[in-house]
Amino acid sequence: MNDNILKIRTLVDRFFDGETTLSEEQQLYEFFREARELPEDLMPLCEMFLDLAAVQQVEKPLSQAVQPIRRGWFRWAAAAAIALLIVGAAVTVFSLRDQPEEEYVAYIYGERTTDQAVVLGEMQKTMTALASTDGSDIVEEQLKSMFCN
Repeated sequence: MNDNILKIRTLVDRFFDGETTLSEEQQLYEFFREARELPEDLMPLCEMFLDLAAVQQVEKPLSQAVQPIRRGWFRWAAAAAIALLIVGAAVTVFSLRDQPEEEYVAYIYGERTTDQAVVLGEMQKTMTALASTDGSDIVEEQLKSMFCN
């Protein structure tokens, strides 16, 4: 028992120095789990090593069980994202294919006109009329009438 206690004390010192291997830590956990009578200097460490042993037992099966589930989930998510991208691209291509290239629509004197030449001609007349007049006085008068009344 004396040699065993000396070995455990050495392992405890190495544990706190961060120099123990996993098998040596297993020996510590096992020793404190099975110990009936402990020297006074090892008593405060008993609970800590029992807790570490419990955490290690819970941690190992949990990490092994969760790992395959996570990988499977990522695979399904990636497959779904790729499928959505393909469907979205197909819908976009087919919807663009069915649209007319350009459609000209204007309401001139209350009548709907779709003739490209007429719409562009009226737009050109309007732009020329706006460019020839300054229009700054008109805008100022309209703003004053809206906010100063």
